[in-house]
Formats: sequence, structure tokens, C-alpha cells
Amino acid sequence: MQNNPAQNAPEIILPMERLDQVLFNLDTSYIKDTLLDRNTRYPFISEVLLKQMLAIDSVNSETGLLSFLHAYRPVYNAVQKLNAPATAHPQLQILFKNLHYYFPAYELPKKIIYFIGPLDGFGNSLGSDYMAVGLQMFLGDTSSWYQSEQFQKYFPPYISRNFTPNFIPITAAKNFLQDIAPNSRLTRGLIIEMIELGKRQYILKKVLPETNVADLFGYSAAQYAATMNAEQDIWNYLLKMNFVYSKDPKVTSQLLNEGPFSIYFGNDIPGNVGVFIGYQIVKSWMTQQSDEDQSNLIALLQMPAEKIFAESKYKP
Repeated sequence: MQNNPAQNAPEIILPMERLDQVLFNLDTSYIKDTLLDRNTRYPFISEVLLKQMLAIDSVNSETGLLSFLHAYRPVYNAVQKLNAPATAHPQLQILFKNLHYYFPAYELPKKIIYFIGPLDGFGNSLGSDYMAVGLQMFLGDTSSWYQSEQFQKYFPPYISRNFTPNFIPITAAKNFLQDIAPNSRLTRGLIIEMIELGKRQYILKKVLPETNVADLFGYSAAQYAATMNAEQDIWNYLLKMNFVYSKDPKVTSQLLNEGPFSIYFGNDIPGNVGVFIGYQIVKSWMTQQSDEDQSNLIALLQMPAEKIFAESKYKP
């Protein structure tokens, strides 16, 4: 089968708005008039950044924005030095192209907005006709902005290690998949939840075919290698402990939620190792399907997890 059947699909050219540069280059001597002009041209500034993210009302918009610009000037300088959009934007265009190929009925955003928001804010958001990327969340895993005790309360190191520019398209792809097919994570049993998450990992690899697999899982390279090597032992342990069909929320959370290590399999294995097992089951099932069916990701999302498991013949 062709590794990427979407590679010959029409290219998608995405306009970008660098609102980080627009905001931090405002003429603050005439902040009221300048802000009014920018709000008219870029409604994201007033409707999302000021109101929703910074909780600044219209009465105090000038004062509040000036305070934010002063406090976050060093973050802006770090963003400009790194220039993440230079590498991320071409990858986002590939992502959009592949998403349109596999999900042609899904209405993709018309543009990408790059901005700088609060450090406890979000890195990716979908709007009415745009996708917004918060560049403050992709400064690199060693960024000094991620080392404070306050920041690590929200984003511990095993999370912030993925706050690098190459995770911009990965974060975007995950957000799109949640929008295309919301996953409520209902307690349906461990095997069902693993496979449902495994479907998404399989789709991530399809829409970002050149991306490192470890990154798609959010694992370090060492964690991914250790998990691959221990796959048979992990599966045998799940069978031995009767975890496969468990509906115990504690068990499912300990195997599916992100964590620095696995309480069952030691420090070398990531906390959400169950997602990897789910992916391997889905991958095993998909290799048995026709080339056409392997490209039908809509059908994959709709396929009952029970059927996938029964027919997968998964045996690591």
C-alpha cells in the first residue's frame, strides 16, 4: 500500500496572521486609537485575547493591554528569536492537506492566527474560521519560562517537555480529531477505551506521516523504545491481572492518563502506556484490511472497538 495516499492531493495554502507581532509592535503612545484600529482589523484581539484569555473588559482594555505587553515583552522576544511559525506553518499546511483528503466533509479553518497569550493559557484553539496557536506554549522544553514552580503546577516537566515548535502540528491534529469525533472517555472498559484512543493515534500517523512516532504519543525517545521492547510483557500483565475488560476508573486512568512513569511497569514506561497498546491493536487490525479500507479513516472512527479487538488477532 502507498504509505501516504494523500501525498498527491491538492496543496493547501494557509494565510497566517502574526498577531504576536501586531500587538507587540503597537504604537503605545496612541494606544486607544491604535487598539481600536487593530480590533477592527483583527477581532481576535478583543473578542478572544482581551476578553476571554486576559479577562480585560472594554473599559480597562488600554490599561490592561499595556500591562500585559510590558510583562510579556521578554516572552515576545523569545518567540521572535525562536520563530516557531517558520517551521510549523509548512507542517500545518501538510496537516490540512491530509485532513481534507481523509475527512473531505470537515470544514477546515481558513487561516492560522499566531499570538502570545498568558503562560497558563492554551496552545491551540479552533474558532469560527481560524485556528489560533499560542506561541508562548511552544518555546522549547528547556525554556526558562517553564521552570518556575508556579508554571509546573499546571504543566509538570513530563508535559512541558513537549512544548516545542515541532509539537504545534501535533497539538493541532489532536484538536481537530476531537472536533471531528469528540471522545467523551466514558467508562466502557479498558480495552474499549484503549482501542478508541488507539484509533486516534493511528489517524495522527496518517495525517502527520513524517512525524516521529514517539512525538505523536508524547513519549520521549527512550520511553518509546522501552515500551516497544516491553510490549509483550505489558500485554501479558494486563491479561494476567484481568485488566483488559476492567471498568475500574482507577485502573483505566492509571493506564491511559499521562504521567511521568507507569505505576505498573516502572520508571522507563510512560503513564499512558495503554494508548500504545490500543494503537498496536488498531494497527494489527488495519493491516488486515484492503488498501481502500485502510484509507477510510471515517469508517475506522465508526468501527466498534469490540469488533476491532475480536478481529485484530493481536498477539505481541
